[in-house]
Order: sequence, then structure tokens, then C-alpha cells
Amino acid sequence: MSKTNRSMGERFLIAVTLIIAIAPASGPFAYAQPVQDIVSSIENHYRMLTDLTAKVVQTNVLKSIGKTQKYEGTLFIKKPAKLRLAYTNGQLVLIDGKAALFYSKKSEQAIKKTFTDFEHMNIPVAFLLGAAHIRDDFDVLPPDPKTPQELELLPKKAGAAMKKLSLRVDDAGRINGLTILDRSGNVTTLAFTEIRENTGLDDRQFVFTAPKGTEIIE
Repeated sequence: MSKTNRSMGERFLIAVTLIIAIAPASGPFAYAQPVQDIVSSIENHYRMLTDLTAKVVQTNVLKSIGKTQKYEGTLFIKKPAKLRLAYTNGQLVLIDGKAALFYSKKSEQAIKKTFTDFEHMNIPVAFLLGAAHIRDDFDVLPPDPKTPQELELLPKKAGAAMKKLSLRVDDAGRINGLTILDRSGNVTTLAFTEIRENTGLDDRQFVFTAPKGTEIIE
């Protein structure tokens, strides 16, 4: 090969190498997707949702007492306002659309609150009931380009129980994890696995039958 042809060939290889190097990788999150598009995908996904079942791992970091707690359980949600989170340690959170109930097998007590009271309480998983209306309740910060599947949300409502909410979502806009920072500096993290949606959950999942000897506190 002549010197001229070799020089042209080398320039061609360099050009191809540069094109490959700067070309975006394949995949839905390989580029910086506009934050509003990500939020829209989440809202659209949960707008079409009728019910949901998932395994949950919850970690609570309690700043005030320097303690970390870890729980596992199963979550059931049915729109518009039904939720059941049954922990493996015998605790239960139940929302039937009208009231919220907190049951502890260990203490043999069930505390019942009105739905209005529930709205002012910190029940992290309850966020999923309103995930179709994120922009109504939160200001959404632009995601870090390095972690485009993670969003940070700031509550619009003054006096909200949470200071900041972080979401982890998949390609379809499905939330597979969330982290809540409350006003006291405590952090609650939830990870969802084995998610099943729109399976036709029975309303009986959201009815509490108190075991014999349970004290009901209202």
C-alpha cells in the first residue's frame, strides 16, 4: 500500500472509531430523558393500574435514637383507596378507603384512624395510591444523568410529613423503590420485588378480622 493510501486508511479508521465512541448506547435510559417524560411515564402507568401485589423490604433509619430497623412483608393495593401491608413479624397496615388500621400481633392491639387522620400520617407505601398525580403534589427535580431512573420529589404542601421523596423507576414507569426523608431526619426505604399488576384482587383482602382478644383503639 502506498504512503498516501495508508494515510487515508488510517484517517478512515480514526473517523470510524470516533463515531463509535460518541454514538449513544442502545437502551431507553442511555440518554438524558427529559424529566417531564419520565414523570409522564410514571403517571400514565399508575393511571392505568387497578391493583398491585408485591414483596416489600422496608428499612427505617431512626436518626433520633440512632437505630436501624428492617422489615419484610407483602403489599396489596386496589384503587381507588385500598391498601394492605402485612409484615412477616405480625404487624399490619390496612386502609379500606375510609379508615386506616394498624395492628400488632405482639401487643394484641389494633389502632384505627379516620381517613382524614391517615392523610397526615407517614405511611410510605400509601404514596403509590396517588402516583398517577405526582405533579399535583410534588415539585420534581431534574435527575442526575448518571442515575436517570431515580427522581427526587419535594412536597408542595406546607407541613407535609415528608421532606423529600426519592423514586426508583423502571423503563415502563413502574416504581420499584422509594425513599422518604421526614422532617425529623428519619429515612424510610422500601424496595418492591415480584410485582404483579391488574390481577383482580378480591375486596376481602382489605377487610380486617380481629383475632380473639384484640383490643381495638379508636
